[in-house]
Amino acid sequence: MRESHIRLSIALVAFILAAIISGQDAAAEEGTCYLKASIKDVFVIVYDMDRDGNQGAQIWQGRLNQGESAKITTPHGRFRYDYNDQPDEDQPLSGGGDRWCNNLNTVMVPCGRRLTI
Repeated sequence: MRESHIRLSIALVAFILAAIISGQDAAAEEGTCYLKASIKDVFVIVYDMDRDGNQGAQIWQGRLNQGESAKITTPHGRFRYDYNDQPDEDQPLSGGGDRWCNNLNTVMVPCGRRLTI
């Protein structure tokens, strides 16, 4: 009988530890996603968006070659990006719009719309 109590206690502790660890993984994925260059090389600048939809601080910038991805984390789960789809030429940036960033989703850049800024 005593041996079954010990096994039950060990199983309970293991279950609690597993729940804590998986909870930390889930929290780490909130506000985290991948940017992926969709059809060509692209230079991207990413800005945080606050809960009211206002553009915040720059959180990432860089070149993505076609098919390449970059992992980003946003404080509020939303971001706005500007891009240049001719990164080897000095061109004005285009606005890529506002996007959600959660659960390691993949956001294709550019997304198809082109708004020159």
